[in-house]
Formats: sequence, structure tokens, C-alpha cells
Amino acid sequence: MHHNLCKNCEHTFEGKFCSNCGQKSGVGELKMHDLVHEFWHSVTHTDKGILKLIKDLFLHPKKVYFGYFSGKRKTYFSPVTFFLITATILLLIGNKIYDYEDYVRLADNPNGYNEMGRYVFDMTKFKTLILLPFHVLILWLFYHKRFNLAKIIVFFLYFNGLIFMLQILVSPIYFIFILHKDLLDNIFSILGFVLLYWHLNLVFGLKNWKTYLLNFILLNLFYIINYLVIFYLLYGEMLFEQTKTKNIFGFIMELYKI
Repeated sequence: MHHNLCKNCEHTFEGKFCSNCGQKSGVGELKMHDLVHEFWHSVTHTDKGILKLIKDLFLHPKKVYFGYFSGKRKTYFSPVTFFLITATILLLIGNKIYDYEDYVRLADNPNGYNEMGRYVFDMTKFKTLILLPFHVLILWLFYHKRFNLAKIIVFFLYFNGLIFMLQILVSPIYFIFILHKDLLDNIFSILGFVLLYWHLNLVFGLKNWKTYLLNFILLNLFYIINYLVIFYLLYGEMLFEQTKTKNIFGFIMELYKI
């Protein structure tokens, strides 16, 4: 039988795949075709493609989380890659939405042209990366006896990727109702927190009122931290002055003001 020399680890082997590292024997010098094929394979592959992950996160989220926790690394798309891909696409779409909003508002009423929305977007578009360590730490403090740090990080990477994917899917609605963008932002923000509460209960809940109550408290902590980070990114040390509150307690009261 013909012997092959693996171009990845230089191990001699027989057959179509290297017995040492698993690389395919026919791999040669990188060409554009290989790059396109690799990208398309990673997106559509039925075993671990991103499309399967999105479908299962929508329909069977608990299965995804616990499957990955238990060691099914080949079954689902990487949580880190999923998070980064969806975040990147959403940032690109977000800029296009603001471009269109500026165009419509300028055409509709030149005196109503406002760049505040874009400024907020530019200042807070990376807030999820800043929030992640806080969210992970808080959840770990309460559930570290049942879930290690790695599992909690994976939970938030998958969950945030799902939220980003939902925002990507509903983005056409923004273009249709662009003059009501603020209302849409509020609606989808509320839906995001409702979805987070559901997923917290799916993964960390024990189907009793104590864990449901604990997760509701955690949800409110995440809500407070989320807006603290947003306003700090916008106003820095002038946070309380700009929000017309005297301290953190006043800020929290203002958040829940109806």
C-alpha cells in the first residue's frame, strides 16, 4: 500500500487520513477554492455546522448547552467562533441600519437629522465583550457547585450568539419601520431579557420556585450592570450627572422608573 507523508505533522501513514493528526492525505498548497470550500463546509456541515447550531439553539437550547458541556465537541459549532461571527455580522448590519435611518430622516425632515443614535451605537457596540466577565463571574458565584467556569462561559457565548443571530434575522424589520427604531430597540431589548430568563431556568434551574426566584434576581442584576456599562461608556465619570441621579441607588431607581 502506498505510504503518505502528512504535510501537517510529517508522520508517515497509509490511507486517506493521517493516523497521527487526522489531516486528509490530499491536502496541498492553499488555493482560493480550498478557502471557499472550508468556509462553506463550516457553515453547512450537517454534523457541526453553524446552521445546525442555530436551529438547535432555537428549538432545543437545553440539548445544545448540556451536549457541549458533556463533551460533544464535534456535534456543535464552536461557541467562540459562533459568538465572533454573529457579532461581526451584526456590527456590519447595525452600521447599515444607521446609514438608512440617517438617509430617511434627512430626506423626511432636514431639521430632524440626529447623530445621537449612531454615537450611542459606536460607543457601546463592544459592550457585550465588557459585560461578559461580569455576567460570568456573577453566575459562577451562585452556581459554581454545579457548573464550572468553562461551562458558564460557554453558556454566555452561545446565548449571546443566539441573541445576535435573532437581531440579524429581524434586521429587515428595522429597514421597514426605520422611523420607529427606538421602539423596536426597546421591544427587542425586553425580548432579550425574557429569553435570558428562560435559558437561565433551562440550564441552571432545578424546576423549583427557589431557583426561579434566584434566576429572576440574577436577571435584574444583569439588567442593572448592562445599563451601568452603557451609560459609563457614554458619559464616563459624569454618569450620575448626565442621568440626573446622585449615586448608584438613585441610578437603579431611575432604571426601574415607570
